[in-house]
Amino acid sequence: MIKGEVWRKKARKFLLESIESSFTLISPPIFEYEIESVLQHKVYSGIMTAPEVDNAITRLAIISVRIVTHINLVNRAREIARQFNQPAIYDSLYAALAELRNCEFWTADKAFYDAVKAKLAFVNYLPYYP
Repeated sequence: MIKGEVWRKKARKFLLESIESSFTLISPPIFEYEIESVLQHKVYSGIMTAPEVDNAITRLAIISVRIVTHINLVNRAREIARQFNQPAIYDSLYAALAELRNCEFWTADKAFYDAVKAKLAFVNYLPYYP
């Protein structure tokens, strides 16, 4: 959770309650690259300093998000992206992994959530987290 992010408090609550409940947080392999890319953009834009980003990465490593893949991950992500008219498969990779692992997917991406919510009930919008 990075200072200034819109849903920071909800993300923190979700994370803390997930850890307290001993849930295993999983993500597709793209997660690490997306995190690094977002944080580098914050340095580039002057929103964060390099030491702040390094600290954020260290804190993230403590959380222990398990990187998981599946033999059908990319194929299912492509199907989801096409079914819901998505321009890329990034969000669909997370949804596909959740579907293939039979778990929930929480996203802060309202556009993706709105596109899939009627048919992919396991996709949840972070602001709706209790």
